[in-house]
Amino acid sequence: MAVSDDVAHFAGELRAAGTATEVTTFPSGAVMLDVRRGDHLYVLAYSPSTGFGVDEVLDGDGIGTSYRFGFPDFESAKAKVLSLLTEADGHLA
Repeated sequence: MAVSDDVAHFAGELRAAGTATEVTTFPSGAVMLDVRRGDHLYVLAYSPSTGFGVDEVLDGDGIGTSYRFGFPDFESAKAKVLSLLTEADGHLA
């Protein structure tokens, strides 16, 4: 399965659980997943050259190209997003 398919499937799972998501794909093969729950915005990004990154977008962060958490594989990045959602609201997505 392509990375974009994995990300789209994960976005669908989150939407089914009541979480707003938006997936953006790029010609380079990069993929960006925005996950919004309450006042929180999380990003799961993939770039073929750097792998997966996960971050929470905080007030005043501005535009950046680095992520607080980096992972070599999708499953680890997905688990981190779920962990951040759990920390934010006390239950799993």
